[in-house]
Amino acid sequence: EQPTDPQAEQEIIDSIEEVYFSSDSFDMVQYELEKLPPDLNLLELEEYRDKLKRQQAAVSKRVADLILEKQPSYVKELERVTSLQTNLQLAAVICTNARRQLRSAKEGFTEASLGLLANQRRRQLLTGLLKSLRTIKTLQRTDVRLSEMLEEEDYSGAIQLCLECQKAASTFKHYHCISELNSKLQDTLEQIEEQLDVALSKTCKHFDVSHYTKVQLAYKLLGKTQTAMDQLHMHFTQAIHNTVFQVVLGYVELCAGNADTKFQKMQYKDLCTHITTDSYIPCLTDLCKALWEVMLSYHLTMQWHDEHYKEEEATPGAGNVSRETLRSQKRSDYNLNRTNAPILTNTTLNMIRLVGKYMQMMNILKPIAFDVIHSVSQLFDYYLYAVYTFFGRNDMVCISKHFYSPPCSVLILNIMQYLLWENAGPHASPEERKEKVPSPHLSQLVVLTASDTLYGLAERVVATESLVFLAEQFEFLQPHLDTIMPSAKKPFLQQFYSQTVSTASELRKPIYWIVAAKAIDYEQMLLLMAGVKWDIKEIMSQHNVYVDVLLKEFEKFNQRLGDVSKIVRIPLPVSNVLWEHCIRLANRTLVEGYANVKKCSNEGRALMQLDFQQFLMKLEKLTDLRPIPDKEFVETYIKAYYLTENDMEQFIKNHREYSMKQLTNLVNVCLGSHINKKARQKLLAAIDDIDRPKR
Repeated sequence: EQPTDPQAEQEIIDSIEEVYFSSDSFDMVQYELEKLPPDLNLLELEEYRDKLKRQQAAVSKRVADLILEKQPSYVKELERVTSLQTNLQLAAVICTNARRQLRSAKEGFTEASLGLLANQRRRQLLTGLLKSLRTIKTLQRTDVRLSEMLEEEDYSGAIQLCLECQKAASTFKHYHCISELNSKLQDTLEQIEEQLDVALSKTCKHFDVSHYTKVQLAYKLLGKTQTAMDQLHMHFTQAIHNTVFQVVLGYVELCAGNADTKFQKMQYKDLCTHITTDSYIPCLTDLCKALWEVMLSYHLTMQWHDEHYKEEEATPGAGNVSRETLRSQKRSDYNLNRTNAPILTNTTLNMIRLVGKYMQMMNILKPIAFDVIHSVSQLFDYYLYAVYTFFGRNDMVCISKHFYSPPCSVLILNIMQYLLWENAGPHASPEERKEKVPSPHLSQLVVLTASDTLYGLAERVVATESLVFLAEQFEFLQPHLDTIMPSAKKPFLQQFYSQTVSTASELRKPIYWIVAAKAIDYEQMLLLMAGVKWDIKEIMSQHNVYVDVLLKEFEKFNQRLGDVSKIVRIPLPVSNVLWEHCIRLANRTLVEGYANVKKCSNEGRALMQLDFQQFLMKLEKLTDLRPIPDKEFVETYIKAYYLTENDMEQFIKNHREYSMKQLTNLVNVCLGSHINKKARQKLLAAIDDIDRPKR
């Protein structure tokens, strides 16, 4: 019997032991059998059996009640599962169809279209590559065409083609085959210049208008018209010498017969002494004929330039207008005001007065204009020579094995030859020289050896800047002188301005170089650097003593410069040149000192950088000159200590500004024992190859 009372039913369920609910694998029969006592009592067994039946009935009833209670939810959930199964089957069919259609679309459209696009892109790339290859092929064959153009004397076309090829080569420089072509084209351009020079020399004896026009046009394309003029003057001089020498030599050898005399090695003056009386007139006649040919070529050359100069003047926007523009762009170092008045000597003032009077005379008597201008130019040359002789002659100053030779030395030598000496070469002895004009002499009151006055800096500034001011006044006078100068003589005026007047400001460099070379004790710095130990094992935080000594030298120089400025105003260009020379010499002395190092560790290299940075930091407080001259020269050399073997070889080829000794030190000290003997010899040989052209 099953209880109908829910409470009684719950009590029966609660009386069930917990072990029956422990797990699904519980064996209740085995459990109950094991609980039986050894001595069995029938009544007790039946009573216990009835208890278990009541518990089973209560559980069954409770399960049935729960099933009946959850029946609607079960039915509803079963319907949802059935619906979900149906939807999934439908989705599977849709996906299958979609995949089938996508596969058809891929095979029929996408792969074909993308294949076309890929083929088109590949075609474009190959077309571009083919175009590049054709261009490279054309570039490789350029030398043949260049040779043909040079044989046809089409120099301007050859230069244009070479420049265009260089431009094209730079576009395709990412190809390995182009790297050698760049250097080849540069060599070809240099070869063209050499052939141009040869072609220019031919005009000295046999002038041809078309030939000379081609040559001048070629030089114009190269941007070297002034170089062409300089070379032409040299060629005419050489042509005159060779012509007269060969004529006289022929008569001398004819008169001498079989005499064993080496006439070809004689000087022209000595060769003329062997002309006999009988051969004098024929020799002189042939000599005049030969010189007439040279002079005819010279006349035709001058005529060509006059005609082209007139054409340029007649052309709107030309006629060099360009010269006026360039002249207006050149700013003077001086402004005529109270704080920046020009520095003048009586010589400059007197010469300006004389030029003013002579210009009035030339306006009235124009036929003598050339003679007057020629004499004035000689006076300017003499003034320039005097300033250079007094203050810049000791220009070959050696500082830490670095020599300096000014660019104006050639001009000075020419002035000495044509203005001061007569019938004597530059290397003739004083007894052989005959002076046309007395050489200038410096007053004994001028002292150039005192260190307190910076070796006569005040006198140097007055003389040099006065000459520069005079040259600027001549620049302003050029248009007026050009109008009164005869057309045939205008090249002389242009040469005077290009070679002499424009060089006046260049005298600053050799004159103030002497002051800079003596104002700082560079040799003391080398000695102090030689005593520094560079093969240290620790990173140093304190710079070396030689840096402080060098900075004190610069402070002393700055103080003396201030003392001199109290006597005479130091223009900014002068101050800049002085500081530039001093700093440049100091930096090059630093590199020379580092090149004397025998042993150096990584810590020592770091100490070099520390020293140089300390020097720069303190130096920038003393001067406003920016950028610091030769700063990269020192930094690059110090950084070269960290290069590998391959990088060092490339460094040697790219940095020819360093001396053979400095590069050799990098190989021996930088690489040291890290490379074998063969590799070291290879690097040293590379250094020797670079140094060989200098010797």
